[in-house]
Amino acid sequence: MQKEWAESRVEVYFEDVANERLVRRSFNGALHSPTNEQITAFTQAIDTVSELPVSETVLVEEYRYSL
Repeated sequence: MQKEWAESRVEVYFEDVANERLVRRSFNGALHSPTNEQITAFTQAIDTVSELPVSETVLVEEYRYSL
């Protein structure tokens, strides 16, 4: 089987203390294999323009497998 990159997205979770929950926002179109520094810089940029504080950031990479 051959593994082929399909897409990546960054999911940012914001802490909504007033409603006691996490709010998830997905940002599609991330680069293939972004560095930790790129993810950190993106998270910091989002955090500066958001009313809710960032709780967690997750990189989701999707792959296709073919014979």
